[in-house]
Amino acid sequence: GRSLHEQEMYSDAHEKIREDPEHQLAEKKGVTHARGEAGQITSSDGTEHARNKKITLEQRRAKVAAKIAAAQAKFLAAEDE
Repeated sequence: GRSLHEQEMYSDAHEKIREDPEHQLAEKKGVTHARGEAGQITSSDGTEHARNKKITLEQRRAKVAAKIAAAQAKFLAAEDE
């Protein structure tokens, strides 16, 4: 079951929809995005985000193999001590 708070929230929302069922579009904020090198995205509102570039299956397998090798080397180094 839903909590009492959720029921009130939905019933209030449905009440407002019944009062004015016409859909109003939200105003666009006019924010643009620019891609930089290394997957950096800069927005016109001043925020920055990092996005990973898609890599091929071979690149992904090589990356995983390198991580496994590094983990094995670390384990062997810890075992020698």
